[in-house]
Amino acid sequence: IKQDLNPGSGAPWQVEHARMHAKHRGHEAMHAEMVLILIATLVVAQLLLVQWKQRHPRSYNFYSKSGMPTKHLSDSVCAVCGQQIFVDVSEEGIIENTYRLSCNHVFHEFCIRGWCIVGKKQTCPYCREKVDLKRMFSNPWERPHVMYGQLLDWLRYLVAWQPVIIGLVQGINFVLGLE
Repeated sequence: IKQDLNPGSGAPWQVEHARMHAKHRGHEAMHAEMVLILIATLVVAQLLLVQWKQRHPRSYNFYSKSGMPTKHLSDSVCAVCGQQIFVDVSEEGIIENTYRLSCNHVFHEFCIRGWCIVGKKQTCPYCREKVDLKRMFSNPWERPHVMYGQLLDWLRYLVAWQPVIIGLVQGINFVLGLE
């Protein structure tokens, strides 16, 4: 199919489309460079965010000086959901089990797993002591839940920081003279 670049032939949009293709002919290398810049910026941003989270967890999680708001609940109430705990830690529950952290606070098993995996908070919701995830997930069949939580965390980074990353890539492309 031969394209006619004569402005007098074809519909106006076809003529404009042909002009755009003629203007951008030969830019494949530049487009590949722009994609590589985007990928490199995403990788570097991800590494910086992980380092920030590891080195400065308080500023990463936007803690105030006083810390997270505390709850004054009895020992028989789950600090995550606020519901009554009916099953003792030593008992096997029919519907729900309970889990005692190393700080001796007791929670519904699914509540504390959700708090640690989905919420990405590896601290006790009551006293903020670090939670030992290896002790919590001693069964090898439960470890994919941790991996799934890490995947969700990576997707959150991507979505939350995407405008900043795209702006940075646009700036780099502008400085390098790429259109």
